[in-house]
Amino acid sequence: MDCLGSFFGSGNGLVCRSINELRRCAPILLHDDKNYLLVYPTELLDTHTFTALTTASDEVYLLLTAHRARFVGEQQTLLRFHANSLSLEEIRALLIEAESKVYTIPPTCGAGPLDGLALRLTKLAKLLPSAMVIPMALASHEEMELWCRKNNIIALDAQLVAKYSTAYKLDEVCRADLHLKDAVPTKIIVFRSYIGEPEHYAIVIGEPELDNVVTRLHSSCYTGDLLGSLACDCRSQLLNTVDLLSSTKQGGIILYVSQEGRGIGMANKIRTYNLQQTKDLDTVDANRFLGFDDDERVFQPAACMLNHLGVSRIQLLTNNPNKAQDISKLGIEVTKLIPLQVKATKHNNTYMTTKKERLGHIY
Repeated sequence: MDCLGSFFGSGNGLVCRSINELRRCAPILLHDDKNYLLVYPTELLDTHTFTALTTASDEVYLLLTAHRARFVGEQQTLLRFHANSLSLEEIRALLIEAESKVYTIPPTCGAGPLDGLALRLTKLAKLLPSAMVIPMALASHEEMELWCRKNNIIALDAQLVAKYSTAYKLDEVCRADLHLKDAVPTKIIVFRSYIGEPEHYAIVIGEPELDNVVTRLHSSCYTGDLLGSLACDCRSQLLNTVDLLSSTKQGGIILYVSQEGRGIGMANKIRTYNLQQTKDLDTVDANRFLGFDDDERVFQPAACMLNHLGVSRIQLLTNNPNKAQDISKLGIEVTKLIPLQVKATKHNNTYMTTKKERLGHIY
């Protein structure tokens, strides 16, 4: 029976468990061969937890990404602050509220060897990209395992985090016919990754030849696709794709990838909306203000779905040339870029202009 624990508690499954621990306000212990780092998500920090952490150790550090650093008046590099010397109010300001120096101490010099991966875990958890960390003085892996068992804390090998995306795979769960308004016969195929993320979907319109098939990689947009928000052009792109694929003999495929807000998650996406409305930031700077990259999406789910369907060459329906580059790196040949015609409105004009001028989109 001991082998079952190692089977279910390893690889991407262990990374997923660690992500879920962070989302439920529990720390995890990130380690490599000689470094041990207790990681707690700053977004979920409250008075009780802050007191517990700073009482337990004199070496509690607040981590901020390089993008966030620029908005708190520092050089654009990963920052470490000695959290024991900060108040909880200062930490909260550094996390999301500050646009200038509002703290009483400068950041420490240099980042720890595991700091970058700790921040990556908070991004994977769809939390604000910041962590409270404590370097742990543990003599060996055996001592680490004993400490983790005693304190009911997951130990996570840093190599698993580094390999998390490359070890990705999807399985088909189910499929059915789908009747869309004004569309030709359509099938929907549901895929699951078994790492705790939402399912992804392949929508096959018509009966396309699978060699060099017209394909749209569409990232989920709850506010646009479902609610009809006018702040973006996502719904227009989705509906225009359905119309286009239905009107041609060859049909095509829509890969609906569950990556809300260019991969930052729904809560953080709404935070960026608030920043655009209250601080007059565009969609790029709003991401950076929170500490995110301009685009946090990965396209392994799309590549896996295409591989499952037997597709290796596509004509890509997109206004974003970066998608072609990203999917090509995953073994899918893009033979042609087909732009999507979308009209700007007074509500999304700034958003579309920003995508064109700062993200390289073609309109």
